[in-house]
Amino acid sequence: MNKVISAGIAAALVLFMILLGVVSMSLGGLVKSAVESAGPRVLGAPVTIGSVTISPLSGRGTLRDLVIGNPAGFSTPRAISVGAVEIELKLSSLMSNMIVVNRLAVRDPELVWEIGQGSSNIARLEGNAQEAAAKLGAGKSAPSPKASPAAKGKSLLIRDFSVSGGKVGLAATALGGQGLSAPLPAVHLTDLGGPGRSPAEAAAQAFTALTHAAQGAASDIGGKALDSARGAAMKALGELFRKGGK
Repeated sequence: MNKVISAGIAAALVLFMILLGVVSMSLGGLVKSAVESAGPRVLGAPVTIGSVTISPLSGRGTLRDLVIGNPAGFSTPRAISVGAVEIELKLSSLMSNMIVVNRLAVRDPELVWEIGQGSSNIARLEGNAQEAAAKLGAGKSAPSPKASPAAKGKSLLIRDFSVSGGKVGLAATALGGQGLSAPLPAVHLTDLGGPGRSPAEAAAQAFTALTHAAQGAASDIGGKALDSARGAAMKALGELFRKGGK
C-alpha cells in the first residue's frame, strides 16, 4: 500500500511540474506575442524577442534578446538591442483591467544613435511612442466615461523601471567609419502608466527618459569625435609644416 501511495505522490508531483512548465510557457508566449504585436504599433519599428520565461508561481521572469529595429528612413540594422530584461508581474492583475508590473529592469542595452531625416532614430522612436500614447491613451487628465480607448482596453502600471549598464554608439557613417561609443547613464523611474492609462503611455514615458539619457551620451561621443578630428587635423598640419621646411 505504501508503495502505491508513494507512486501516486510521485506521479502527482510529475504532473504538477509538467503543469507548471506548460503554464510558464503559456505566460511567456503571451508576453512575447503581446510585445511583438503591440511594439511595432507603438514605436513604428520592428520589435522581436528571442524568448520569454515567466514563473507561474512568483511572476518573475526574463525576456531575452529583445531587438527594436529602426523607423523608416534610417539605415542601421537596429536601434536598440538588449540581452536580458528582468520582469516581475503581479499575476493576479492579468485578470483585471490594469496589468501591474512590479519591476522591469533592462540590463546592458546597446543603442545605436543614427542621425538623419532631420532627427535621430532614437528621438523618432520616442516621438512615435508619444503619438501612439496620444491616440490610445487617456492623456494627463482622468479618463471620461465617453472617450479614452484606454478605458476600453487594459491599463498598464510599471511600479519600478530601470535601465543599467548600457552604452550608446553613433552610426559609423556619422563618424566617417570610427566606432566611438559612450556609457548610457542609468535610468530609474517609478509608477509609469497607471489606472486608465494605456501601455502606449507607459512606453512613451519610458522612452522619453531613455532618449534624454541617450542624447547626453551621444553628445559625449560627438565631443570625442570632434577631439579626434581636431587631433587628426593638427597632425596633418604638422606634417605639412615639416615637409615645407625641407
